[in-house]
Amino acid sequence: MNVAMSGSISRRLFLAGTGGVLLAACGSSDGGSVTQDPSGADASGAEGAASSDGDDFALIRYFSDPSITAGLDRRLALGVADIDGTLRPEGPAELRAGLLDDQGELIAEVVGTRRTESVAVPYYEFRLDVADPAIYTLQVDLDGGRADASFTVVESGTLPFAGPGDPLEQFDTPTTSDGRGVDPICTREPGCPFHDVTLTEALAAAKPVVYLIGTPAFCQTGTCGPILELLMEVSDDFDDVTFVHSEVYTDTTATTPAPAVEASGLTFEPSIFLVGADGVVVERLDVVVDVSELRDRIALIA
Repeated sequence: MNVAMSGSISRRLFLAGTGGVLLAACGSSDGGSVTQDPSGADASGAEGAASSDGDDFALIRYFSDPSITAGLDRRLALGVADIDGTLRPEGPAELRAGLLDDQGELIAEVVGTRRTESVAVPYYEFRLDVADPAIYTLQVDLDGGRADASFTVVESGTLPFAGPGDPLEQFDTPTTSDGRGVDPICTREPGCPFHDVTLTEALAAAKPVVYLIGTPAFCQTGTCGPILELLMEVSDDFDDVTFVHSEVYTDTTATTPAPAVEASGLTFEPSIFLVGADGVVVERLDVVVDVSELRDRIALIA
């Protein structure tokens, strides 16, 4: 998605949501922050920074804010970078962090799992219990330094897109038999096998559904194509799950958003909705995911 997106989708929001906000530890020349594309390109427009003593490092926030609702087992994906925004290719297997409330009080200690399997963007998967809507901060200590990543938790049902506990709205996504004004229906070459049925048909079958919205050819973060490849890799292991993919644009000019994007309410990509047989979203995986986490989470609905 880019500046040409209509409605509520803007380039600034898209980049802040999916490029990843770089939150700097102390020692940076300007104490500011930038938006970091997972593929390595920088873009301006992000806000916020954190400071500490010790070796300089930064956290890259791979999620839109707000995109998290109150509840248990909520996902945060964070990268670790040098202060200049260069993503660190290596890191500890686990990253310990403190969860602070909006008063700066420590309310929990959490551990992030490093995810690197078949993914171009290494990241840490944190799982948090956040019962109340508020602004929280994840405070990470590493190699004698400290960096913070703040995020907003809102009430369930208040975001424009579905999340855990919300029903996924039915929508007639493009298929190989009916592109519904989208051409091509898949920008992967050759096209992926997830266009046989519409999302409406998949949900009506009362079977678990994995629904990806992303564009392999035009994704600004460089993660949409790899995520689609991972879904193709694991789909054969889940015979009772229906996989559906929708493109972001109506055509190769990459200027007009596809109806599926407007219907979903998303302001970022890629995003994977994991939906139970009852049509309720169990999990949403945004921006980055490796094959091990993907398998683990799909197993929850299979």
